[in-house]
Amino acid sequence: MKKNAMPRGLTGLFLLSVLWMSCSKENSTQVPVSETQVSQSKVSGVVDDDPVLQAKVPLIISAGYLADAPNANSEVVRVSMIAARGKRDAIAPTVSILSPASGATVSGANAVTVNAADNIAVASVSLAVDGATISTSSTSPFTNTWNSATVANGSHTLTVTARDAAGNKTSSSVQVWVSNVIVGDIIAPSVSISSPANGSSYNTGTTITINASGSDNVGVTFTSISINGAVVGSASSSSYSYSWNTTSAASGVYTITALAKDAAGNQATTSVSVTLNTTVVQPPTTSGFSLTMPPVGNQGSEGSCVAFSVGYSARSAEQYYRSGATSYSFATNVFSPEFLYNQIKFSTDCNSGSAMQTALEFIKTTGISTFQTMPYSSSNGCSLLPTSTQLAEAQNYKIGSYSKLYTNDKAAIKALVSQKHPVIVTILADNSFIAAKTGFIWKAYSGSGSLTHAVVICGYDDAKNAYLVQNSWGTGWGDAGYGWIDYDFLPTRSGTYCYAIN
Repeated sequence: MKKNAMPRGLTGLFLLSVLWMSCSKENSTQVPVSETQVSQSKVSGVVDDDPVLQAKVPLIISAGYLADAPNANSEVVRVSMIAARGKRDAIAPTVSILSPASGATVSGANAVTVNAADNIAVASVSLAVDGATISTSSTSPFTNTWNSATVANGSHTLTVTARDAAGNKTSSSVQVWVSNVIVGDIIAPSVSISSPANGSSYNTGTTITINASGSDNVGVTFTSISINGAVVGSASSSSYSYSWNTTSAASGVYTITALAKDAAGNQATTSVSVTLNTTVVQPPTTSGFSLTMPPVGNQGSEGSCVAFSVGYSARSAEQYYRSGATSYSFATNVFSPEFLYNQIKFSTDCNSGSAMQTALEFIKTTGISTFQTMPYSSSNGCSLLPTSTQLAEAQNYKIGSYSKLYTNDKAAIKALVSQKHPVIVTILADNSFIAAKTGFIWKAYSGSGSLTHAVVICGYDDAKNAYLVQNSWGTGWGDAGYGWIDYDFLPTRSGTYCYAIN
């Protein structure tokens, strides 16, 4: 395997717990890939999902995560997997305030200008006054305007935060002295949002009516509504109504904010959160759980980790539980990674990878054949295409739909697993993970290694604070092909989302 090659599937998960928490494995005389066929080097195989298509995938979120959405959602780890390289953008932008200068005396409206740069691109620069964000600019040169009359005279801290598309961010602050002539009205208005209700959910495509109104001791002269920090409309009055057509909006949590100002520049804001195309789940009632999984597979020298995680592990487990089976059979409920990989890989190279969503969409529309009908081999050149008979069989094993989850929503991931739905996740495997042996729990970056790989979460243990995962590197990796990943460490080495078959 070439570690500088295009992303192939490589991940794996560490030890299988010797306790009852372990994923149970069926004994089988039919082994997907012989251990002797696989070299010691590990092959990766994940290509980025199309963010436009990914945005349309329904979201599953835990009730607790949703309740804290205005705070939690802003802190979601957003890892950018760079296609064909298997590395994420871990370099934060640089930013500094050009004006006003630190220690300057200001009054009235002020343009806060910055110098912002990034190794790829700066996505936005936000401005906060004394810790409260008041505006965001997503257009270079990222200038934000601040009306100093909205705060009391005296010392105040201006902070700008630059973010890139991968979620890396850097902040810079200056202190300024505000000196405005106080005319008399220093009382801020109050503002409220009468609809939608905080925490309400809608299907994508719904038109949501947003009603905001303000009141003041003198009078409200301006009202605006913003969605996720972007102003969508305003009026020179004490109330404003906006019709939000969500047809082109992504599924997920949205923060709606209303702002009211009076003639003296005093202002107030309030926010509610809503979700689109989202299922809210309650946390599991157990502190540990494990799924019965198919025999551990081995992708060998091909970049087929996505096909193994989606088609072999997750789809097989779904069939096992849906059919009420008591054992795994290569003829009835274990599915072919060969069938899937050979049709979804992004190039003819057998080291090439594939996208998670591509695999899920393929099984949704085309299905997948059984392992017995189309066995897996890492030595057939990955050019073998299914016959008409195999394609016909695959039609019997389509999936209806699939959903995405935030990788830092522990309660949702555990809830899905406890409801007998394996969760498929992409990781950036470091060298300690690649070399995992019995007893290893992945909870810190080793300092080297960054290979994209796909694995399946098939259990959890709160005592370990870790997810149990099944890998596709054979039984010689981790604990007989299984391993553990720390709950809190997973989001630092994965993308924003993971997936589950509904």
